[in-house]
Amino acid sequence: MASFTYMGTKKSLARTISALCEEHEPGPFLDLFSGISAAGASVAPSRQIWCNDAQVFSRTLTEALFLSSDDRPRAEFVAKAVQRFSDKNQNALMKANKNLVDEEHRLLGEGTFEDQILLQARLRDETHGRQVELERGHSHCLFTTRYAGSYLGLVQAIQIDSIRYGTDLALEVGLISSEEHRWAMLAMCRSIARISNSTGHFAQYLTPSRSNIDRVLAKRRHCAWAYWLESLNEMHAIGDAKWRSANRVFHGDAVDVLEGINWDQGRPAIVYADPPYTNDQYSRYYHLFETAILYDYPAANGKGLYREGRFRSSFSLSRDVERSFERMISAAGRSGASLMVSYPSNGLLPHSLQKIPEMMAEHFKIVLDPLIIPHRHSTLGGSKGREKEDVEECIFLATQKPLSIPFRQLE
Repeated sequence: MASFTYMGTKKSLARTISALCEEHEPGPFLDLFSGISAAGASVAPSRQIWCNDAQVFSRTLTEALFLSSDDRPRAEFVAKAVQRFSDKNQNALMKANKNLVDEEHRLLGEGTFEDQILLQARLRDETHGRQVELERGHSHCLFTTRYAGSYLGLVQAIQIDSIRYGTDLALEVGLISSEEHRWAMLAMCRSIARISNSTGHFAQYLTPSRSNIDRVLAKRRHCAWAYWLESLNEMHAIGDAKWRSANRVFHGDAVDVLEGINWDQGRPAIVYADPPYTNDQYSRYYHLFETAILYDYPAANGKGLYREGRFRSSFSLSRDVERSFERMISAAGRSGASLMVSYPSNGLLPHSLQKIPEMMAEHFKIVLDPLIIPHRHSTLGGSKGREKEDVEECIFLATQKPLSIPFRQLE
């Protein structure tokens, strides 16, 4: 399916994770921090996939990939159904913001960089200032009132709102199925990722300046509809319907979910955990996707316009990280599954190369030496220094039974 930007290092570790899974007995693969599901996709469909994440966006994506009853949406039909209704919302929002829309159109083709910078500020100030008025008169104007002039241009924000409007009405009148509605929303998220004025995530948008205005304007010229249509045509589930029917998707804090699973209803063969490794809360990197899926008009605060009440992981809190690891490893040990953990040597948990194996030894019969892989971690924008830094990515593995090949042969 159309891919999303991967946070962290799951994608680059996927081959090693898949190879390790091949040395285990059959049984489900439980990904506790599924995110964009790079790990689950690398293992599927050789074994059943169980996914968990605290983000609603991730749950929506993994449900589409691993639970869908149909292989793909009827892309052409869905597009026509959505466009049948979307024009009403788009025309109304264009009319309500006519002066700003006209000015944006004019300046995208001409004007000094000073004009462009001033326009972005005006878009933010005027649409936000009219938030109450616009939301009273229009059912779908969330992106217009919160993200115009920041992550998106005004016309782009109106397009996103109108895609969602058409998608919701097409579902409401029964033209598209709930699964197709889900695919349409995911295609909308993919479109946002392609047109967003950001650095590959949503921790913050690029503030227009003389040095970056050309990049900002290049993003502003992209059409949200074009990328939505392209993404919708690329969307498809993984595996076949029979295989997908036995998968499971959970939604919640990883440790709480692991501790709360009823093992009498089935057990995974492998529990995989790729927890956050810095004090940055990952929910801020996905918050636009979360808002696009929930479409709940949240308060948006700070430079990054983050959602109020967004999820905060205990693995990103220095006072809680060790206890979180202890709880996770203990619960995994009780499941009878093997536990595979990806974590860098310089993560928030101090002395992780020693501590994680020590914790594992308390709950597993066999704890293998960590597999250490030199890697370059993204600093996710370089806000704390360099954009990339050299680290040792470590894979920790604890089992109740010996692997069929030595761990070191997988390096």
